[in-house]
Amino acid sequence: MNVQRLLAQLALSIGAVAALPAASAADYPNRTIRIVVPFAPGGGSDVVTRLMADKMAADLGAAVIVDNKPGASSIIGTDAVARAAPDGYTILMTNSAITSNPWLFKLPFDTAALVPVTMIASAPQLLVAHPSAPFKTLKELLAYAKANPEKATVGTAGAGQLSHLAAEQLQRMSGTRLTVVHYKGSGNSQGDLMAGQIQMSFGTAPGFIQHIKNGKLVPLAVSGAERIDALPDVPTVAESLPGYDLVNWFGIFAPPGTPAPIVERLYQSVSRALANPEVSARLVKDGFKVRSMSPAQFDRTVRDEMASWQKFVKDNKLKID
Repeated sequence: MNVQRLLAQLALSIGAVAALPAASAADYPNRTIRIVVPFAPGGGSDVVTRLMADKMAADLGAAVIVDNKPGASSIIGTDAVARAAPDGYTILMTNSAITSNPWLFKLPFDTAALVPVTMIASAPQLLVAHPSAPFKTLKELLAYAKANPEKATVGTAGAGQLSHLAAEQLQRMSGTRLTVVHYKGSGNSQGDLMAGQIQMSFGTAPGFIQHIKNGKLVPLAVSGAERIDALPDVPTVAESLPGYDLVNWFGIFAPPGTPAPIVERLYQSVSRALANPEVSARLVKDGFKVRSMSPAQFDRTVRDEMASWQKFVKDNKLKID
């Protein structure tokens, strides 16, 4: 009889534990949500996150805070989310580097285990130069770089970031050799660029547009296949090097094991924020393209890009020192 009672109590306990995700999903959210950005403040991911956070807070009825955790090419912040409780209160806003990092670094987490929630926006990299640089166009840069191997300096947001891969691709397709300088975030790279410590930098448009308009930076080229509305007179790299096409996207991920109802709630909140004319207009003005995707669509995109970057890194024998 005691054994039967024990088994009954055990069954009840197991049932209660199994019901926890559903229960927590039903009243989600009921406390502050933390969006981890694995980059320093000022970069594209940070700009997009802060734009979305207020709208999401109003929609979800809970506070939404932004927590910058830069370092190790976004690995530190991503690892914090990978280890977080799968309850929807700690989520990740990152960029497409999450799909190339597995092939460039030894990671402390399984990228494929993270739960894709939705893509938010995409933007090409913008290659800009300090006014003191001895080139004012991409063609002038390529001519200078061929005549002066490794003399032209270009900053990136970090080893393995898309800005790094953009610089590597530029060298390979043009047959030039640049000196690539890695920083801990695009904000740090931009600071040295503005001070003239480096000649060029790859980065997303929002951090550069106002400085371009003020004449403090010179736009050389856009990394995507098409010019952007925010800077229609700036040519694409592909106009000089056909086939060159690199675009950065920004999206939200949840910790492994996050219940589907919570993922769906987050996706719907982001979708409503993106549908807000104020938000979409601001994104376009800053050089972004709105790219809302369902969790299933985003999951397919992430897996496809992981396979593509695996091939790219292998074929080009890329190594991170």
